[in-house]
Amino acid sequence: MTPTHPITIGDVRRELPIVRVADDARIAFLKLYGDVELTVACARALAERMPTDIDVIVGPETGGILLAHELAEHSGRPYAIARKKLRPNMVKPLRVPVQSIGTPGRQELFLGDDDVALVEGRRVALVDEVVSSGGTLTALHELIATAGGTVRQVLAVATEGERRPEVESLLHLPVFPG
Repeated sequence: MTPTHPITIGDVRRELPIVRVADDARIAFLKLYGDVELTVACARALAERMPTDIDVIVGPETGGILLAHELAEHSGRPYAIARKKLRPNMVKPLRVPVQSIGTPGRQELFLGDDDVALVEGRRVALVDEVVSSGGTLTALHELIATAGGTVRQVLAVATEGERRPEVESLLHLPVFPG
């Protein structure tokens, strides 16, 4: 039987499977895809913590897609997605390098022309599923600054590993020894 770690968001309770991510580390694996009830509960809880002066929500592909959409639905604000791949509609995208613990190797985040226009001169809330090493978060900050926006808040369902006081999260997930 796989060991689990319990979480509760609002009235939704889940047992997250504890999975090995390195020889010496295991994590409680949070997955929103396919779990509508948990995704909606997370977005509602995050919407309650979002300041009223936020103009636009930005989330990274893939963990931030569902949350950005649901958060926009609950708050009435527009959203943009920082993509991991260059898309055909991106004529002159902004791009920044990213080193993420969740995906090995060198990556980039892209913000398309239309999303740059949405972010420029606006107050932004960044949203993601889990903030762990902070690599994606660093890249998002750089992307928003380059687009001319201002990051006003960082929202996440969970932080993992070290505590991150700059992130407004619903819970903190420990890293378990191997």
